[in-house]
Amino acid sequence: MAQKNNPIPIAIQASSIKRMFPNSTVTSFHGQKITWTHTITPSPLGAEYEIKLVFEMHKYPQVFVLNPKPLALAKGEKRLPHCYDQIKQRLCLFYPGSSEWSKYMLLTDTVIPWAYEWLYHYEIWLGTGEWKGGGIHPQNNQPKI
Repeated sequence: MAQKNNPIPIAIQASSIKRMFPNSTVTSFHGQKITWTHTITPSPLGAEYEIKLVFEMHKYPQVFVLNPKPLALAKGEKRLPHCYDQIKQRLCLFYPGSSEWSKYMLLTDTVIPWAYEWLYHYEIWLGTGEWKGGGIHPQNNQPKI
């Protein structure tokens, strides 16, 4: 793992993802960016979702739901909850600028499990219309339509 003063290198992030998901593909771009696409199921009775993780060394990681697209909405709702971009289906998994995630943390310990958790809460929201996943969105960071 990286020292406290050094972020975890892209190669280590990619290796950790490959170790956890050996049948998936991680693409690295010059040691500065990785992408990972994989189909996950958030719970034993849950649906399958194809997600894409994009991480550039000096940016926050981003997770998108590629399939199904569009994600269904709960009855009476017009927007997905905790989603930065309704069209690209970019999930809100943590509060940027907080200590929830940093470049010193493995994606396999944080962002990837959070994507599973978001989809788990999404499925509950579909059935109940009530988001139980927590989280906040500051006014200047409202999700795009």
